[in-house]
Amino acid sequence: MKFKIEFIFIMIFIKIIRLFPEKARFTFAAFLGRLTYKLIRKRREISLINLRLVFPEMKESEREKIAIKSLENLSKAFMSTLSFEEYLKTPGRVTLINTEVIDTAMARGKGAIFGVMHSGNMEASLKIAEKYHIITVAKKQKNPYLDNYITKNREKLNITLLKRNKRTGHDLINLLANNDIIALFCDHRDGNGKVEFFGKETIAPTGPVSIALRNKIPLFLAYNILNADNTSTSYVSEEIHLLDTGNFKSDLQENLQRLMYRMEKIIVENPEQWMWCHDRWNIYKELKKNRLKNK
Repeated sequence: MKFKIEFIFIMIFIKIIRLFPEKARFTFAAFLGRLTYKLIRKRREISLINLRLVFPEMKESEREKIAIKSLENLSKAFMSTLSFEEYLKTPGRVTLINTEVIDTAMARGKGAIFGVMHSGNMEASLKIAEKYHIITVAKKQKNPYLDNYITKNREKLNITLLKRNKRTGHDLINLLANNDIIALFCDHRDGNGKVEFFGKETIAPTGPVSIALRNKIPLFLAYNILNADNTSTSYVSEEIHLLDTGNFKSDLQENLQRLMYRMEKIIVENPEQWMWCHDRWNIYKELKKNRLKNK
């Protein structure tokens, strides 16, 4: 009963938000992003800690501007998902760059892997589903009504949303024969791949590189830029040619690290677009532990 009541309130909120023009919705979302920076200490501190690591020579005031803009963009990205079908299908809202490389890859009949970054209006890259079926993975929502709502909305857009579990990898491999696009986030702290990211050791998901390398499937890096007018530009890299010496473990490590370097360049070029409030290097967690010890 609790989940049903919660879902009803969520749907009422969505319906109310949709009554307002798109520009007003994004303005409100930007306000929520700035409010998050001011009121939610954890997200503010994580953002600034990460920015100090990546941009040590930058003035603190500049890092603060990037952190605030990043939270504004994150809030706007969430807001666009509340009317996602409308946003994706309205002409001019989402522009896809370099789609010809996808067409070339898909013509081989083996499908493709997208490593997707938490950048800009991150899910806007799913517009490619208007042409090709996309399979992606998400954590199952605790609220079953909300989980079902999100899943069905993605199905309307030619997107299959698999729920993360112990068999997710096997399920993805079984679906490869359908010549689909598999889109997986690749820049967050998850998985068991040990890498260096901006010079500091961390972990990264191995899924996109592992599936592409093991099954000889074209791999691409996808990221999004949320523009000042709230339109989105989604970029797809050239095909990433993977090192394949026959030593899978070694090749996986090398290719994963190369992917990290590619993402570093994109982040440095568009710092306000990336999701800095994620504890990417686990620094905040360690800082919190030390605070508790010193009390």
